[in-house]
Amino acid sequence: MHPVLKHFMAFLLACCLFVFCIAGHSQSPSMQKPLVLLIGLDGFKPAYLNLGVTPNLKALAEKGLLSQGAISSFPSLTFPNFVSLVTGLTPDHHGIVNNTMTDSRTDQLFTLGSRDAVENPFWWSEVTPIWSSIKRQGGIASAMFWPGSEVEINGVRPNDWVRYEHGMSHEKRLEFLVSWLSREEALRPNFATFYLSDVDSAGHEFGPDSQEVKRAVAKVDQTLGQLIKEVKKLGLIDKTTFVVVSDHGMANTPHDKSMDVSQLLNGFPKAKWEWQGATSALRLNGEDGAKVLEVLSQQAHLDCYLKENFPKHFKFGTHPRIPDVVCLSNMGYTVTANPSRKGPLGQHGFDPNLLEMHGLFLASGFRIKAGEIGLLENLEVYPFLCELLGIVEEKNDSKHLLKALIDKH
Repeated sequence: MHPVLKHFMAFLLACCLFVFCIAGHSQSPSMQKPLVLLIGLDGFKPAYLNLGVTPNLKALAEKGLLSQGAISSFPSLTFPNFVSLVTGLTPDHHGIVNNTMTDSRTDQLFTLGSRDAVENPFWWSEVTPIWSSIKRQGGIASAMFWPGSEVEINGVRPNDWVRYEHGMSHEKRLEFLVSWLSREEALRPNFATFYLSDVDSAGHEFGPDSQEVKRAVAKVDQTLGQLIKEVKKLGLIDKTTFVVVSDHGMANTPHDKSMDVSQLLNGFPKAKWEWQGATSALRLNGEDGAKVLEVLSQQAHLDCYLKENFPKHFKFGTHPRIPDVVCLSNMGYTVTANPSRKGPLGQHGFDPNLLEMHGLFLASGFRIKAGEIGLLENLEVYPFLCELLGIVEEKNDSKHLLKALIDKH
């Protein structure tokens, strides 16, 4: 070989080795950017961990941090609490006060089934979700479903998001998330959400103690196990923190405990029920509040208040979207203004402090100290996530009780 060519080949080989070493070094765990996966299991009670069908959740709990239960913000409903989990704000402060809402500034009715309403930025103007803060502070955030993630909130969406489809399979959801996590390091998210609703749906239809719920619990645990396998395949497991949460629990609500209020306020024709269920509420529309409360007080298993007099410990009652009178049913009892329509066998929306309403909080993986803790308010999850991600928090209502449990090294 010609000496010049020989030197050139040696130089080329050295360059290739250098590039290979750099590439290998950039993918080593010590150099990877951390990944926080926020996994939302709708309607998952801590007691479900004892059904004998959650080996993957149990494995995470044994190596991580498990709370006795997460106390929902009031009301213990889906949208208000999934928003509280990613803002640290009570519904009174972030404005998503129920799954059904009206607002004097619009004729639009907000319901979970209305895509136009759910995707309307108007309803979300007081919300600054964690993915917005991540993007504004230079990070990358992806959302495989989460209330609010498909909305352009104050001009910001997650880097990746998918319009909600209740019937989308677990496999398809995983496919989306894994595709985002598979990107090269600079483009990969350092935060992502993953949402599954099976347990909540089964709890509503069949009740929380049903075999259908047990099967749903097993299914979401299997999917979580597959997610963990995918994270391992991608070589990200050493820098990944799994934070598993739920929005609320679930209680038995037999049909014979459904309270028909359709005729209760016949003497007040302008008053209209706006919310029904465990937490119910009505607009007075000019009717006398004191007189309406007097009639409502005759209904057993139901406590009603003018919203400004709602018990202070619930931190609820100041937002203008909250109707004039708010009622809270005793455990198991629910309000209906349509007696011909039977309610679900399982419901939430009861006092968040009751055991049946407690949600799940579990954190495991990178920077998590193993152990068990008592009850905590779900408002504590937001600053915990911010600390893991190294971002500055927005103003919130938490007490910052979880941040000390993160390994600083």
